[in-house]
Amino acid sequence: MALSYWLSGAAPIAWLLSFFLIACTVVLVVLNMQLNNWQVDFYNHLQQHSRSGFYHSLLQFVMICSVLVASTGWQTHFKMLLQIRWRQWLTDRYISLWLHNQNYYHMNFITNVVDNPDQRIEEDIQLFVTHSLELAVGLLRHLATLVVFSVVLWRLSGELTVSLIGTTIIIPGYLVWSALIYSTMGTLTTIKIGRPLMLQNNIQQSNEANFRYSLARLREYAECIALYKGELLEKSSLLKRFSNIVATYLAMSKTTRDITWVSAAYAQLSTVFAFLIASPRFFNDELQLGQLFEISGAYWYVNSALSYIIESFGKIAQWQAVTDRLQQFYTQLLKSQQQKLKTTAPSLGKPNVLMTKDLSVYSPSGHALIDKLTIEIAAGDRLLITGPSGCGKSTLLQTLAGIWPYFDGRLSLPSDDDVLFLPQKPYLPIDSLRNAVLYPHKHGKITDTTLKEALTICKLNILLQQLDREADWSKILSLGELQRLSLARAIIHQPKWLFLDETTSCIDTSMEAEVYQVLHEKLPTSSIISIGHRDTLKAHHRIILELNGSGGWHCIEPTHQRAIPSRLQRAK
Repeated sequence: MALSYWLSGAAPIAWLLSFFLIACTVVLVVLNMQLNNWQVDFYNHLQQHSRSGFYHSLLQFVMICSVLVASTGWQTHFKMLLQIRWRQWLTDRYISLWLHNQNYYHMNFITNVVDNPDQRIEEDIQLFVTHSLELAVGLLRHLATLVVFSVVLWRLSGELTVSLIGTTIIIPGYLVWSALIYSTMGTLTTIKIGRPLMLQNNIQQSNEANFRYSLARLREYAECIALYKGELLEKSSLLKRFSNIVATYLAMSKTTRDITWVSAAYAQLSTVFAFLIASPRFFNDELQLGQLFEISGAYWYVNSALSYIIESFGKIAQWQAVTDRLQQFYTQLLKSQQQKLKTTAPSLGKPNVLMTKDLSVYSPSGHALIDKLTIEIAAGDRLLITGPSGCGKSTLLQTLAGIWPYFDGRLSLPSDDDVLFLPQKPYLPIDSLRNAVLYPHKHGKITDTTLKEALTICKLNILLQQLDREADWSKILSLGELQRLSLARAIIHQPKWLFLDETTSCIDTSMEAEVYQVLHEKLPTSSIISIGHRDTLKAHHRIILELNGSGGWHCIEPTHQRAIPSRLQRAK
């Protein structure tokens, strides 16, 4: 999941930024070694009261620090550039996979669906990229530091002679071995104590996302909640979700407290540990004061490199949590792709015709909503689908749209380019009114005159001067206005096949009659398939398909419309 960026089409810039980042990191390690070596002469000059040597050492210090500061700034710059480009690429990949073949919709039919995909794409990717780079750069820096300063520390260690049960043991580089043993003990202790923190971070990410989603949902349904006077229940629900955050946070605080005790004790002891193990050679006059400080500095760097897990355990735990969440999301996206939910059926091979043969539509639980529907609608026909609530009207429309996976039978559908679906609650993007009306297309050839004519026909004159205004129109307009705006889309796009899912349910019957009259006039050769409950709709359609909710169905052809019997077939 991480390395895929460096193997993608964006690899050249990724490797270039990585090279500069690595180069800056290596330079910083070398400069730190120079500063550590600088201490030898500096403290020796102080011990010898050498004024000229003292000032010369200060000049060296300024030169080394100038390069170090510049390298630190460039390292930060290259790291941030790599971070935003990596995040941009990863976000594009996840969004593309999420939207590909309507995965965002089909994932709802998979068991154990992941929660809050929006949070995983926005926050988890950001945290994954940030922590990955910080941990990777830190690991590189500490590995380079370990190699460089282990050589220095080995050189300064000399040999330690130990007499054990009459046997003399000579230990070369004992300072390096001491640092390794000390760091290993601290690391193992930290991992054992902090292991629960990884799971706790994962749980907390979900808790935070659920709480944020509840707040957003409260804002979305603010009017309904206000009308219901549901503030107390909403408050109780929000505080209940927040209590999960508090409970997990308290558990995390206990684990973090224990890790802090270990790391703080470890850090405090390490400040004197180098002096302690080097003191025998110093008191035997085998080391000068400057060399003792050089040993202390080299030991600090070696110990810091070996203690990287201890210092970064909290960040590693959070990185592991977001990595698990992203991997889980990615796996489910791939599962949705591989599962290939059946949203298309073998074609009956009749172009420009909507035809079903023995089409059975089911609920997710397997209940038959429609049983063996056989019907043929040719270009220019008008079909009304009606029946009681829950009988499968909208589900049938979703099947014809190619997004409902639970069905059997055969279909013959018109081309997607010729079809426009208008749901009961229209979707409008947060954009200019012009683009909202044209959604999902942005036709540059459509003039403002055409837009204004469509709005006027749908009695939305109040919007004529707001075509360039960007807003969340779904929150500004009433449901009736939204439905009329979606009908304006149909007039503008001129589809050959128009599907209306109770698109006039919030419009009065007189306006509804005017709307259908306009559709007949403006779309004279288009086929219109409507869903609705009102009896007044029957007058505007040639064929009526009634569903009973138990799988049964039958077609009605009003007596004044018997000119198209050959276009209708019924299952026996």
